[in-house]
Amino acid sequence: MEKRIVEDIEFSINNAEFLKSIGLEDDPTDENCTRATEMLAQALAIAKPKYVYCIAALEEKGNNFIIVEGRRFESKLIRKNLDQAHRIIAYVATCGVEIEEWSLQFTDLTEQFWADELKLLILHQCYGNLNKTIKSTYFPAQDLSHMSPGSLADWPLSGQIPLFELIGTVTEDIGVTLTESLFMLPSKTVSGFYFSSASNAFEGHYENCKFCPMPNCPGRRMDYSGKSE
Repeated sequence: MEKRIVEDIEFSINNAEFLKSIGLEDDPTDENCTRATEMLAQALAIAKPKYVYCIAALEEKGNNFIIVEGRRFESKLIRKNLDQAHRIIAYVATCGVEIEEWSLQFTDLTEQFWADELKLLILHQCYGNLNKTIKSTYFPAQDLSHMSPGSLADWPLSGQIPLFELIGTVTEDIGVTLTESLFMLPSKTVSGFYFSSASNAFEGHYENCKFCPMPNCPGRRMDYSGKSE
């Protein structure tokens, strides 16, 4: 199994972008605007987003499960998506423990919200870097799909356990820990795996959104089409 850790990720957030995300006008005479700008500068100096991923081979496929290098993933949807696949690329990407620790100092609710938004913006850029790297390196001529544990009922948060076991030493690699309730820390962290869209039993590109009935989700990228079974 091939594994890679990426820590030197270039990212940038300009003042206008951040202020818009928290609903403020760019007004240097406004006290809130000034304070938010100060927090942005601090976050940019501290944050070190990072990710780890591994390329793993599928060893067995059952009716509602797959075995990936000794780890069992229970899900009918995963089995359908990986019908013709021979490998997955499992990942964990995070805003980083550095900015997570920085964010814990704030007790004011407004500043907590701003810090949370900064972590989210940084995670988005980290994940974008990961997505671009995986696409260009391993699937340059194929459409890329991915799944994340906890996104749908068919693959609940319990899927985090074999995923973390498969990647191995995630905490040592990038500082991300899995809690007893199966949430990840730092809070702005994502996990899952990539696969070729050509490998699934559906028609073309796969998105969790296709089977998620939340109509107002801000991250929706595809219309809801019904149950996956």
